[in-house]
Amino acid sequence: MVRCFVLVFAISLAFEGHARADLIFGNPLTGSNLSGNPFTSGQTVNFNVTATGIGRGSGITENATNNRYNATSWDTPAIDTNAYFTFGITPTAGAVITFDDFVYTGQASGTGPTAFAFRSNLDGFSSDIGTPTAAGATISLAAPQFQSVSSAIEFRLYGWNASGGVGTFSVNDFSFNGSVTAVPEPSSILLLGLAGASVGVGRRWRQKRLAV
Repeated sequence: MVRCFVLVFAISLAFEGHARADLIFGNPLTGSNLSGNPFTSGQTVNFNVTATGIGRGSGITENATNNRYNATSWDTPAIDTNAYFTFGITPTAGAVITFDDFVYTGQASGTGPTAFAFRSNLDGFSSDIGTPTAAGATISLAAPQFQSVSSAIEFRLYGWNASGGVGTFSVNDFSFNGSVTAVPEPSSILLLGLAGASVGVGRRWRQKRLAV
């Protein structure tokens, strides 16, 4: 009984010890003339994931600005599948991501885009997720497809219907929130089981010596 308790407790510690965090991936996007595709400076990433940073699709043009990731060329009248900001997240081997939400703030110029969409590669970027706006939003990722994600996932924030090609739209900061759990390798579980067994054997050996 003691051995089973030790094993269960040890496995529980192994799961908890492999990084459960509120922040999965985010960036406050501070600094002068933020540029690059992707931009990764200053980002925070959970220990059990890798992230591409924030990047741009081929349909928009960099417009380096202080303290925000900014672009122009959002002036198509309907959604342009190449005009977006992109975020890529990949769990490490054996890890799974449970998303809660995506939170961002942004801004658009007076001639910037007025229509927006947030989508993922899980359905080929075909369905809208939540209701993004120029100023930002908190977008729920509690749907089943965003739970226990064990492979690479990409999210895109689209914009369109700007009144001028030089109109700008930027992401000023962002965060993907939830939790990441790393599943122990079978060999690790075996070692934990052996450790539990050795505790039980050691205890019986000491009890036997005391009884002599």
